[in-house]
Amino acid sequence: MWLRVGELDIEIATSASPRILGLRRSGGSNVFARLPNAGIDLPHGGRFRFIGGHRLWRAPEVPEVTYRFDELDDLEHDGASVTMRGIADSDGIVKRLTVSAGAGGLVVEHTLEHQGSRPVETAPWAITQLVPGGTAYVPFGPGTPDEGAVLSDRRLVLWPYTDLDAPELSVGRSMITVLASPRPSKTKIGVENTRGWIAYVLNDQLFVTWAPVHREDRVYPDRGASLQCFRDERFVELETLGPLERLNPGDRVSHTEMWHLSTIDPSDIDAVLAALPAVPEGGSQ
Repeated sequence: MWLRVGELDIEIATSASPRILGLRRSGGSNVFARLPNAGIDLPHGGRFRFIGGHRLWRAPEVPEVTYRFDELDDLEHDGASVTMRGIADSDGIVKRLTVSAGAGGLVVEHTLEHQGSRPVETAPWAITQLVPGGTAYVPFGPGTPDEGAVLSDRRLVLWPYTDLDAPELSVGRSMITVLASPRPSKTKIGVENTRGWIAYVLNDQLFVTWAPVHREDRVYPDRGASLQCFRDERFVELETLGPLERLNPGDRVSHTEMWHLSTIDPSDIDAVLAALPAVPEGGSQ
């Protein structure tokens, strides 16, 4: 079901988990990946379907909890915003997505609400799957150096299957690029979200996700990787994470992203990215 929110169109899944299947400008093409047949076989039996688009998961990734089919419990649309709520998972955590119009884009609020009976340590994990063929841009420090610049100032997190020699991956001093190629392989990297954004360029379309910057006083999943990017031959994922929270029954935690989808001249991408603020106009962190 396609709905108009602000200046963009979004497609809502009406039978699966709280999920945004599509995003496009008026008259444009969908930049989100649709994966109706893609999935993985589960170690305890059955199969998990990716479906595609944008979803809310819980971190850290635990197959027995993470890889389960979420069902949509409620959908509300009042013309200005859309709210999707799923059923409680095995720990009693209910996932909710709310999409509303922002300054030139969308505000997407991700909420985990604990309706179970035991404390749970978790973090909201927002994941966007986009169609391949473009390039993801992941800001990579540098931080503020100490006097003499003798101490480390950034962290690069790798997964067991990540090959730093992969042709899709390029690590620079201040930017990591991930080419969303059709080559059958997997690549994933993670960094601290020090710039506030992660971006994807597909032809002349620029998709930017803003999320709260990394907080040094908090603990994040995946060795502190509050910003992550994954690719294989079917899609590329832009991922942002909040810090770990101990949720007692009745508690909730929210993680807000801001999305912009615009048309650019690809030859100007370096200047466009250099001009991106840590917070978009009209936003807050």
